[in-house]
Amino acid sequence: MKSYDELFNDRFHRSQEFDNKIYEILVKEGFEGVINYLKEIGATSFDITNYYIVSLISEWTKAASLLHEKDKILENLKKLEGYVIDAKVQTNSELNTPELVIETIRGVIRVSQFSTLVPDVKQVFPFIEEDERFGKCYDFAYTICLCLANLSNELVTGYIYGYCDKSKFLHSWVETTIKGKEYAIDGTINALVNKEGYYLMRYAEPITRINKLTLRRDAEIYMDKLEKVPLEVYYVFRDEIIKDLEKNQDLFKIK
Repeated sequence: MKSYDELFNDRFHRSQEFDNKIYEILVKEGFEGVINYLKEIGATSFDITNYYIVSLISEWTKAASLLHEKDKILENLKKLEGYVIDAKVQTNSELNTPELVIETIRGVIRVSQFSTLVPDVKQVFPFIEEDERFGKCYDFAYTICLCLANLSNELVTGYIYGYCDKSKFLHSWVETTIKGKEYAIDGTINALVNKEGYYLMRYAEPITRINKLTLRRDAEIYMDKLEKVPLEVYYVFRDEIIKDLEKNQDLFKIK
């Protein structure tokens, strides 16, 4: 049986090493050096552009991004010629919030700052508009899923990618539907994104889904047991874990 490190930490560290090495080679040797390295590690795909778009979106959703900085972000997006057709900020009339719209040759990415839409999230995660939010996807997804008032939603766990198909990271986000439109909410970039755009730029591959009612029920019935289980383990192996706990369900009664 594989250990926690083999299932979770080792893949993360290997993927991080791949991305760091690719960036280092790109700076020193350019694309030719990167192509040689990708062949060396057996990678079959490489996409620096969408990785860069995610980083620009992350900058756009920070509290510290002033107006002139946001204008610079738009300029940098428009410089991605051949992939980005246009980039602009407009008002989303349905959500009543500013929306960053990135039109690419593969589809449109629409982004709203999540903490503007749901200001109360800053009471739970006061760092959501800062760099400190990175690396906390499991906590964000859990809280957002349970606390997203009046909206059914799912906590989704799966893989997203860095520079290439060898840099593969386990990640959690929330998916919901607002006024007939599907969205993904990612706390690590403080963003609500149209689902199609989110999958496009992150190459998202879901492996498990837990809806809000199921998550709430599990927390209420099996709280004492589940609090000892890392969130990412619960997300990935939820069905197996709950099946084992249900064998002793009489031990867990809500008072």
